[in-house]
Amino acid sequence: MEVGDKVYWYLMGMGNEVDIHTVHWHGHSVEYKLGGGPHRVDSYELFPAIFQTVKMRPQYPGTWLVHCHVTDHISAGMEAMYTVTEKAKKGGLFG
Repeated sequence: MEVGDKVYWYLMGMGNEVDIHTVHWHGHSVEYKLGGGPHRVDSYELFPAIFQTVKMRPQYPGTWLVHCHVTDHISAGMEAMYTVTEKAKKGGLFG
């Protein structure tokens, strides 16, 4: 993704009552709608049988961590990196 892109993350909770997740994005926040209004957060609690789409507009280039805050899940490897690059400069004579 590039700085300023509109990025959608599609979250889905599966499992049973022990499969509760808190998704946390480092470096950026996301927006979601609930009850008609938008909410901005850097973590989202995801319960079983819940689906949520969150929107991110990354502002800071770099490689960032996204992970679950549940200790057992971190130990099991529920984490990843996402990379935000600078906006590509338009080339050409008029770009």
